[in-house]
Amino acid sequence: MTEERLTPDELGDRCWAVLAAAAENRDDDVDELLVTLPWDDLVSVVFTVAQLGVGLLSGGADPRDQEARARVAETVRRELVQRLAERERPADDHG
Repeated sequence: MTEERLTPDELGDRCWAVLAAAAENRDDDVDELLVTLPWDDLVSVVFTVAQLGVGLLSGGADPRDQEARARVAETVRRELVQRLAERERPADDHG
């Protein structure tokens, strides 16, 4: 991590770079793009990329559509609960 904060334009560029590296399955490059960021900038990049995910999961709904966002949140929470339940199930129940 560094102490030097990025400008808003630089943060935007970093978000696009993370998306491009992820699209090409280059996790080492994503690591390099994130590891040097100060904590606040890292949070900004992760939040921005997550917002894109919310938009995609909402089917491209208007970002101001709170009902669409609530449906995405409910879907994601349901997935998390299911994943947790599967991990907590005794091994002999898996199949």
